[in-house]
Amino acid sequence: MERAILLQTEATDRKLDTLRRFSKEALRQANWILSQRTDGSSKRLHGKTYRRVKESSGFQAQVVCDLSRSLAKSKGRHLNGITVKFNIPRNCKTFGTTGFFFVELGMYPRKRLAVPIRKNRNLDRFFGLLGNAWTCKTYGLTPSLEIVAFLFKEEGPPLLVPQRNVLGIDINSKRFAYSVVTPEGRVLKQGYFGQQLWPKKVHFAERRALLQCLNALKKLKRMRHRQRNFVYTNIGQMVREIVLIARRFGAGISIERLRRFGPKGGRFNKKAMSIPFFLFKRILQARCFDRGITLNTVDAYHTSKWCSHCGAVGKGHDGGNYALFRCRECGQVVNADRKASLAVAVKSLLERSANFPNQNTLQISSRRVPVNGLVRSSGSDAPGPMAVPMLVPGKGQAHDFSRG
Repeated sequence: MERAILLQTEATDRKLDTLRRFSKEALRQANWILSQRTDGSSKRLHGKTYRRVKESSGFQAQVVCDLSRSLAKSKGRHLNGITVKFNIPRNCKTFGTTGFFFVELGMYPRKRLAVPIRKNRNLDRFFGLLGNAWTCKTYGLTPSLEIVAFLFKEEGPPLLVPQRNVLGIDINSKRFAYSVVTPEGRVLKQGYFGQQLWPKKVHFAERRALLQCLNALKKLKRMRHRQRNFVYTNIGQMVREIVLIARRFGAGISIERLRRFGPKGGRFNKKAMSIPFFLFKRILQARCFDRGITLNTVDAYHTSKWCSHCGAVGKGHDGGNYALFRCRECGQVVNADRKASLAVAVKSLLERSANFPNQNTLQISSRRVPVNGLVRSSGSDAPGPMAVPMLVPGKGQAHDFSRG
């Protein structure tokens, strides 16, 4: 498991000037290396550019090697900024005094610069992770002249028996829905996260359109930073609430394995691309790793089309109203997001039943299609879980998901 923490610096003007010159030279050399790239081979790129970069810049050998290695598979032909990495112990050292913690960067063979780190919550969190078996062997200098610490921790062995219940999450552009389900099919809790994200994103979009018409570039840049900070803060708060609910109900967390969409129209792509799914997944993985919570990803196959009342698989949404799901077989009308989160949790339970056959099976309605129809067969070309054997309802009455 990897993680990065940004550490703010308290360097003097003279040190900041040295860091600024080094960062500009590293960016210039990186763009030249990109211009020499012909394929994705880091060895060929290193052999072609190492001697020239070493002689013209005077950087440490490790800095030059990391530049060519990181740029071999990067996208694009021009960079506006780059984070330069320094490895411990050869090119970077750390030490502390009574009042400060320093990161010493070896920028040139005979020149090292000790950068003081500001005491704040990020530094406290950094030391807390180091005391929790995390290790840091690489530091980086960002384009904003801050220090970023790259931490690593080996993952422990997987749990033989995962958490009993499952918390399924359905991710949408307007809100995130969740459902907590037991292995017997009982719904313990349902709800929503992130209702405040969509109105704020609409506000930012309208404001951006106005500023673009006025050609206010400085205001656009400031607004972009505000929007990014708003999204990061709210995603972090949502992840915190999800982890608290999972620990309260003793549940593992399951999310969909989303993929990139094909051409579906400008309006759809605009909404789909505004979903911060990969940011949400990255933060959720880190928090689940810290708390010892199982995080599963299930295939999105039929999660929006399956009826939780009769088991039928239809077209899904009710005509043009994407907020509702209407089943054409039994007539059930429910919220589409909440039902999809329920389907994600059910699919995770089905996969668990296939891997752990001694566990309780999920009780389902036997009116039409078994719920294991949600899981793709092993002969399907699309990626997804293997086929799950037919599940037989228990002795008691099958649970009706539509009634909670």
